[in-house]
Amino acid sequence: MTIVWEPGPIGYTKHQAEGALLNGTRIEKVNSKPGDGHRDGAVGTVIGSIGPAEIPGFLDRYAYFVVWDEAPGAGLPVGIRALKVKSWKGD
Repeated sequence: MTIVWEPGPIGYTKHQAEGALLNGTRIEKVNSKPGDGHRDGAVGTVIGSIGPAEIPGFLDRYAYFVVWDEAPGAGLPVGIRALKVKSWKGD
C-alpha cells in the first residue's frame, strides 16, 4: 500500500484505508475531553484515513483526517483517532 501525503503546512493524506469510513462521510465528534479543540457534536467530513492498525491493546484501528465545519480550524485537515468520531445522522 502506498499512501501519498498532501503537500502544505499540515501533513495529511486523502488515502482511503480499506474498512475505514469512506472519504466524504459526514462525522461528528464523540468522546471529547477537556482541552480538545472540538466538543461532542461538532460536525465535519472525512477526507482521508490510514489503517487498520493491528496493535494488541490499541482500540483504535483507524486514524482519520477530517475537515471540521466550524472553528477552531474550520477547513483545515486535522488528524483524529477513530474512537473520537462516528457517522453523523444529520439534524
